[in-house]
Amino acid sequence: MNVLKRIVDIIIKIMVPFIILALLLGVARIFLDLRGVYTSATIDEGFNLLVTNILSMFIVIELLRSILDYFEIHRLRITFIIDGALVFILREIMIGIYQHEMEAFEIISLSVLLLVIGIIRTLAIVHSPKSLKED
Repeated sequence: MNVLKRIVDIIIKIMVPFIILALLLGVARIFLDLRGVYTSATIDEGFNLLVTNILSMFIVIELLRSILDYFEIHRLRITFIIDGALVFILREIMIGIYQHEMEAFEIISLSVLLLVIGIIRTLAIVHSPKSLKED
């Protein structure tokens, strides 16, 4: 079991710099897309791209937080995973509403999914296991 833990630690240590690099590249991409806001035919087109990219960055940040938390305590917290899912669903709803492409049924369906995942997150916090102490 110790060999498996070491292998997982090595993999996580290798992944973290790549994720941070991807995060930095994403931020750089957002700054480059500011030019698109200025040069686009309408403000709506430019902001559409910018809003989509910014919301996507929030998803990457939640995943990075989950990976770094695993690196520190050697377990995945379900709340961080659920936070990533909540941010992703909110992103989809916001983009769909912003682009005026989402029907009422889709909004209601995603809202119900958001409610269910929110309830699961609340239950995960209320019924979380006690902190495990290492021997």
